[in-house]
Amino acid sequence: MADEKIIFSMVGVSKTFTNQKRVLNNIYLSFFYGAKIGIIGLNGSGKSTLMKIIAGIDKNFDGEVVFSPGYTVGYLEQEPRLDDSKTVREVVEEGCATTVALLKEYEEINQKLCEPMDDDTMARLIERQGELYEKIDQCNGWELDSVLERAMDALRCPDPDEPVKHLSGGERRRVPCAACCCSSPTCCCSTSLRTTSTPSRSTGSNSISSNTRVR
Repeated sequence: MADEKIIFSMVGVSKTFTNQKRVLNNIYLSFFYGAKIGIIGLNGSGKSTLMKIIAGIDKNFDGEVVFSPGYTVGYLEQEPRLDDSKTVREVVEEGCATTVALLKEYEEINQKLCEPMDDDTMARLIERQGELYEKIDQCNGWELDSVLERAMDALRCPDPDEPVKHLSGGERRRVPCAACCCSSPTCCCSTSLRTTSTPSRSTGSNSISSNTRVR
């Protein structure tokens, strides 16, 4: 059954910092698709380090980490670093950056096609527009607005036009969580959030799961 497929394996992973402090020693870990895993330990025991290794952020370790092809990882930092010059929606859109870029280029071509041009230029633009249409259709990009709205509603994010610099501490954690949901990762890692959203391939946003660390 698909639900019983192991999608991640960690084999003999160890991690030693430059001060010779070893925080992980010969770790073995595997989990099935759909698993929810909580990692519990004292401060400094290596929980965040382990998460970063799973997410592919920390690559300086001994051992082997393998994700099955076609599966992706989302990572929520303990203290999210947000661009204060952006709005809530702009930060959430970062989770769909590829789709946003496709839609932006598609719209730019629409605008250019309203301008005077020679036949060859028009033919190239129309051909490119057709390529973009197919890519947007494949990633369900035409539904981007509703995907973003569902994610922001599920995480109780502030108004989409609210500047990030005005957000409270809790809001600054929920907004990147919504962005992570929009990227629809197979596995979502969080080091400290008490409430996270469990990603779903079908909706992009999803049910709230308390104390979930890994999915």
